[in-house]
Amino acid sequence: MYKISVGKELFKDILYKKITVLEKETSLYWKKELLQPIIEKDRIKYTIKQLDKISITNGLGEDKPQLIIECKKVDYSFKNDIFEFYLGRIYEQKNTDIQEDYKDTLIEQLMREKALLEDKMQRDHLTDVFNRRKMEADLNIFVNRNNANILCAVFIDVDRFKGINDNFGHDTGDKVLVYLADKLKKHATLLNGEVYRFGGEEFVILCFIEKNRVLEKINALREDIKSQRVYHPKKDISITISVGVAFFAESKSKEDLIKKADIGVYKAKAKGRDTVEFG
Repeated sequence: MYKISVGKELFKDILYKKITVLEKETSLYWKKELLQPIIEKDRIKYTIKQLDKISITNGLGEDKPQLIIECKKVDYSFKNDIFEFYLGRIYEQKNTDIQEDYKDTLIEQLMREKALLEDKMQRDHLTDVFNRRKMEADLNIFVNRNNANILCAVFIDVDRFKGINDNFGHDTGDKVLVYLADKLKKHATLLNGEVYRFGGEEFVILCFIEKNRVLEKINALREDIKSQRVYHPKKDISITISVGVAFFAESKSKEDLIKKADIGVYKAKAKGRDTVEFG
């Protein structure tokens, strides 16, 4: 098994998996050990010897820190004239003296990174609200809550959005969606709910609110959205929305809840847009 001696800081970075590729400058020794000549059509070519594992050490003496670590691949960089050892899992470690509190800190860090990654996967990349997959997952949970009788779906559709894209361009259309999402997030908090991008210019708020309070809250949202304009060099753009509302207590299923809220949007558009209707 090949041994590679590295400095103290580099050894720590390998131990704590801050780096996964160990670079080693070429030398006559490493060229001799790792470059294997082969003959193809009377010509000599070289391949790189692959290793299953390597030993990485730091310091001198019997008590020097040592790692026996998986070597996934050995490669050679012609540009930098170095050998690259791609490191995998650690099989064995000696005299490394990892402190328990560091282990705990590392685990906490990994858990935070995992949570951040999961949250990112559940969000729409443009507006940063939750995506449709997250909505469906949350809906499965919400319909089984004790207060599911006041679960409400608020379906929001931007009026004449195609005209905005056609007349002002898709970049401006994206600005409109970001503007709208920011307003929806603010009002979703007041509604005790969450915002999801359903698709295109359509959004859904799932919230828990009594039926006699919902119209007041949604109309406040609708008025707030059209109270400001989205800037464009040609002309500032006024935004209005058509909104459909439905309650789970009046629906046959969670799918029917969303369908009824969508029907409310169609009713709102049929009445001239910029209004709220129950599905």
